[in-house]
Formats: sequence, structure tokens, C-alpha cells
Amino acid sequence: MKKRFKNILTRSPKKNGLFVCILTICITLISGMLIGCSARKSDSSGEPIQTDLETTNPGIDDTPNTQAKDDDAQADTVDDSSTDISNDTQNGNVENPIEQPISSEENNFRSILLGKSNFICTDLANKSLNISEIGQAITDDDSAAVSAVKFAVIDLDDDGEDEIVLWLKNGMSDCGFEILHDQNGEIYGFTLWYRAFMELKTDGTFLSSGGAADSRIGKMSFSETGYSVTSQAYSQSGYDSDNELTVQYFINNESCSEDEFNDKINAQEQKADVEWYDLSENNVNAVL
Repeated sequence: MKKRFKNILTRSPKKNGLFVCILTICITLISGMLIGCSARKSDSSGEPIQTDLETTNPGIDDTPNTQAKDDDAQADTVDDSSTDISNDTQNGNVENPIEQPISSEENNFRSILLGKSNFICTDLANKSLNISEIGQAITDDDSAAVSAVKFAVIDLDDDGEDEIVLWLKNGMSDCGFEILHDQNGEIYGFTLWYRAFMELKTDGTFLSSGGAADSRIGKMSFSETGYSVTSQAYSQSGYDSDNELTVQYFINNESCSEDEFNDKINAQEQKADVEWYDLSENNVNAVL
């Protein structure tokens, strides 16, 4: 009891375990902080290494990737170019397609049908005429909408050289034909009315009619001065002294009966018709 009272009354610092406990806690906290800082420093020192690797690796990978992208872009460019050429060829927009060599005659005809050059119109005093002006060969009426709507390629005079026959229309009405003939490198045009050059056949023969009782099967030939038509068969009408209509029939310029003439006409109609093509750039390039 005396010792306890003595301790209570004394003013000297007390030795107890509190100081030791606090000191232990401080040391523990300091040690933890030091260990944490050390670990953080280690992590921080590793980040540049990781960053360097990330920077380096993409640099190595970029070369093939960039090349691959360039190759893809080049491939896309080639594919697009090929598609454009294919489309242009189908639409007829290619200005200079690769073609097989063609004769000068075919080239002249094609150039005229495409409106790139003129022909000599014999019915207009040898006027140079473009196919877009072909209505002038039919009529002086500028308001008439005459145009070439179809064409045929055929050797009309059996000389081994083809002619071009243009079918002319005024709106929906047939109004005639323009025959283009090559004469010593010059293309001449001869205009025929529709009834003078009907039902053209593959052998170059055709029908013409000058009236109800006047008709013939004709065959055309050309010379340096123009053309002529030979009649394989024809009928000719007239009036006798009593003003009665009479009709005579001929085959190869020899008189024949009406039945014989009609048989000749029926045989002519059974022949194959010439092939007509719509006058378009695609058809002209394909046929000529």
C-alpha cells in the first residue's frame, strides 16, 4: 500500500508499455510506407519498358500491315478500273475499243452511219450530206421529222461488195430508202421512194409498184454514173381505143399470162427477207 501511494505521489515519468506500443505502431507504419514506396517505384520503373515495347511492336507490325493495306487499295483500284471498263464497253462508251482490222469500205460506211462523216447525195446535185440531214433527200419541208431508223447490209448487184440500205421514216410513216454505194472510195447515196423499193430479199431482189396494175420484181446494178434496175417480171397497164383498161404481163421481158406472172410474184414473196437492224451505235459497231 505504501509503495502504491508513493507511485501516485511521485512526479517522475512513468515507465509503462504505452510508449513501447506507440513506438511499435510507428515502426510498423513507417516500414509499410517504405515497402509500399519501393513497390511503387518498381512498378513505375517497369512502365517505360512496357511503353517502349508497345511503341516498338506496332512499329514492327506496321510495315506489313501498311503494305497489306496498300496492296488492298491497289487491288481495289484495279477492280474498280476493270468494272468501269466493262461497264463502258457494255454501254458503248469506250472511245477506242480494240477491234479487228476492217476494210476501208466498212470503215466509211460505219463513219457515215455514226454521223462522223458525210455521203454524196446524188438526188441533191451531189451535195455532201450528213445522216442527221437525210430528210433533205426526201422533202424540202424542214419541219418534217424524216430520219433513218433501220439499216441493212446487202450486196445488191452481186459484185462482191456490200451496199448499205437505210430505211427512212417520217414519224410512223414509211417514206423511202437511201442506198449507200461505194464507188472508188467515195460513198454515194441514192434515194428511192418507199413503193419503189419494197420487200427487199437476201438475193437483192425487191418489189416495186407504180399503181394497182403496175408492179415488178427488180434487181439493181450500179455504174460510175448511177444505177439501173432490171425487171425480172413486171405488169404494165394501159387503155385501149375503147378507153378500157388493159394489163400486160412479162417475165424476163417476154410476154406471159396473168397466172404465170402471179406465180412469179408468189415465188418472190416466199424468198427470205433481208435482215434489218435498228440504227444504233451498238448495232453499227456490231454489224460493220
